[in-house]
Amino acid sequence: MSRLQHIRARIEELTSTRTAKQALKILRLVIGLGIIGYLLFSLSSIGWGNLLREMPRTPWFYLIIVIMYFLLPVFETIVYRFFLPARRSALLSVFIRKKVLNMDLMGYSGEVFFLFWAKEKLNIARSAMLRIMIDMGITSSMGGFTASGLLLGFLLFFDVLPLDQLVGDTDRTLILGALLIAGVVALAGYQFRHTIFKLPGRTIVALYGAHVGRFMVIYVLQILQWWVVLPDVSFVVWGTMLAIWTVTNRLPFLMTRDLVAIALILELPPGLLGGVETAIASMLLTRVAADRILGFGLFVPLSLFSGSESARVDGLPDALQSDDDAAGGSAERAPGSPSTGAPSTEAAHG
Repeated sequence: MSRLQHIRARIEELTSTRTAKQALKILRLVIGLGIIGYLLFSLSSIGWGNLLREMPRTPWFYLIIVIMYFLLPVFETIVYRFFLPARRSALLSVFIRKKVLNMDLMGYSGEVFFLFWAKEKLNIARSAMLRIMIDMGITSSMGGFTASGLLLGFLLFFDVLPLDQLVGDTDRTLILGALLIAGVVALAGYQFRHTIFKLPGRTIVALYGAHVGRFMVIYVLQILQWWVVLPDVSFVVWGTMLAIWTVTNRLPFLMTRDLVAIALILELPPGLLGGVETAIASMLLTRVAADRILGFGLFVPLSLFSGSESARVDGLPDALQSDDDAAGGSAERAPGSPSTGAPSTEAAHG
């Protein structure tokens, strides 16, 4: 352990220098540009006119795009209402902008924006806000990896993933072993929850289960979105595409994950895609473009019209009271707000 800690400290020391940070930014930019260039080359071989002609025509495809786009902000609004004294409309507005920043600017830039928003609009100490955000982020990551493992396990168990075509002769025992290791890691996280997490154990378990459920809903909606456009395509194709899309989006510090996923999907064996490569490419690109249009179309008006309105409501959940009191009342209650404890569904301390 001491050796590992020394190596970690050394790596942090090296990567914390200005030169290292600049080099990492340049490396990420080069990788991102390389992926975009490769994807443009692949799409050019298909033909831009063909891609435009194969754009989805059914309105159900675009309706599911909207539902999937708002799923995360609505989920975060519901969950954070148990911890923050804020109006639902204000939370929904800030979580939509947080998603846009994370998707289109840089990873975790949305969290920084949300942290400053909570301090400015809700007068909540950053230490208290960070405690909840960290626990939320850890449970979200655990839920995402668990849902991904369950998805891959399902696809492997029912022979949906054509591993022989994708990677050749592969020992499935290794893959199932990797899923088992992921389960052990999740179990270890639960066993040491009092060391890792600050919120109560029941709250952490509830958050973890909610995140797993959210990812499962996303998987179902994603398959449904593709199916309404190409209902005759085999579920093997959809399962393979979903596995690639899911695993790619779990990769850390990778720019343009959706474009990476599209590039990998277009490299699938032609026999697997069944001659609908153009339709699939057009469908995936339409999804990416629609997400960007939604983000830009929502971010600007929400930023302009939500600046002056009050976000705070009377009453402060117990989950934040202890830190605020320790901070010397930096997050003051609204005049006349009750001081009684929060309901049992909220994460209470003390």
